[in-house]
Amino acid sequence: MRDGRGLTVTGWILGALGVALLAAAALWGFRGYESVGVTSDSMVPAYARGDRVAIEKNDGGGLHHGDVVLFRTPDRYDGADVLERVIALGGDHLVFDGKQLALNGEPLDEPYLNEGDEGGSDAYDVLVPPGRMFTLGDNRGLSLDSRHFMADQAGTLPVRAVRGRIIDNPAMPLLLGAGVLTGTLLALAGAGFGLAGRVVRRRWLAATTRYGQSSSRVQSRPSVRR
Repeated sequence: MRDGRGLTVTGWILGALGVALLAAAALWGFRGYESVGVTSDSMVPAYARGDRVAIEKNDGGGLHHGDVVLFRTPDRYDGADVLERVIALGGDHLVFDGKQLALNGEPLDEPYLNEGDEGGSDAYDVLVPPGRMFTLGDNRGLSLDSRHFMADQAGTLPVRAVRGRIIDNPAMPLLLGAGVLTGTLLALAGAGFGLAGRVVRRRWLAATTRYGQSSSRVQSRPSVRR
């Protein structure tokens, strides 16, 4: 429209969409994800001290063998957050003979280990109770993990102690970032259209006023008699 109303309406629509998308992305990110710093070298080479990792918040549901989880338990590590890898879950039979780790009778392939370190501790034989997990660090020589708490339920931990797990697939963080970027661009575009609409409307009003004043002057001229 010549009076700028079309631009203004477009601005409102784009701005509203942008704000809504930004709010949804922020809420999704706040509720579902967080960034944490690695405070030890127990997970070298995958994660070293000083690294920051993206954590998908989780209460222990849907865990898989090999997941790297962030957990907290009041009776170990002074209640601090700990990052370790899930090796065995409820019902699993885990055996280490001093050389090779076996899960449910099968040798466990661990390509993530630091320089092929298989154990770094004495032999152990653990049947993991339901609802619990056995965790180890990738850097076994420096990791204070389940092996060091064998007197407490064979070193296992309740899965409910889990606060989240590391996201190896970057799809979710990328999707979240795309939502924030798109929302920001829509909000800026809405502001631009809204500003353009105000400018056009002011010009239209000014032109309309000038035209009205000019018409009044023409109509008020006295007639000339001959």
